[in-house]
Amino acid sequence: MYLCIDIGGTKTIVALVNSRGKILHSVKFPTVPDQNVFYDQLSQQIRINFVASEVLAFAVAMPGIVKNNKCTWLGNLPWKNFDIAKKLTKDFGKPTFVENDANLGALGEARNNPEKNLYFTFSTGIGGGVVSEGKIIEKYQTFEPGHNIYTYHGEKKEWEDIAAASAINKKYGKLVSEISGRDEWNDITDRMLLGLAPLTAEIKPDRIIFGGPLGLELPRYRRQLRKKLSFYLPKNVKMPTLVKARHGSFSVIQGCYLYAKSCQKNS
Repeated sequence: MYLCIDIGGTKTIVALVNSRGKILHSVKFPTVPDQNVFYDQLSQQIRINFVASEVLAFAVAMPGIVKNNKCTWLGNLPWKNFDIAKKLTKDFGKPTFVENDANLGALGEARNNPEKNLYFTFSTGIGGGVVSEGKIIEKYQTFEPGHNIYTYHGEKKEWEDIAAASAINKKYGKLVSEISGRDEWNDITDRMLLGLAPLTAEIKPDRIIFGGPLGLELPRYRRQLRKKLSFYLPKNVKMPTLVKARHGSFSVIQGCYLYAKSCQKNS
């Protein structure tokens, strides 16, 4: 079994996953800004809800750039020099593998699909990952699309400040699941398109997978988005299939499981 930890900008999910990828038990708690307080809460949740001795390895997904099993930069959390793998291994005696959360979301969603898959999570921020033939493409290992700069209404802003679920919530004063107006969805798809069009043209994926609270509402605006995206794509770039993340809020957890299993096998 594997203990999978998905650290998000606002919440953290810890799940026990068996050797076949089935989630046996999970808990969720808020992600606090203080890294020491957060780690104390995380370790407490693990001790209370799970039996670490039954676990083969830990996998941790973090919202930032990960190199050599350490998160070297975090976009939406003020953490610094936080070697979570070292801490978990010391406290629980298990190998711990760390990777970017969107990379793992892409890995989890692209399982058993050999095509080139581009995954986006529209949540507190916007993360992205690219997977082909079941592997994270090295060129996009440190892919951070939410921090790309675009001009919107005459102002230069990061994409996630324009089109993340949190930005939409702020704009309309309600959750994306509560939005129903056609004009509102037209505005939202325009915001998404700012990054979606150039990145699709560059990466040329076979499928684009939409995760996060906004991504999971895809059936409500897929037709609008597809029509707009087809208008902006160069003629030599085929229209990818647009799909909703099938694992919902557990896409990253599924990727954690696959990543830990692969790392353990190769270690």
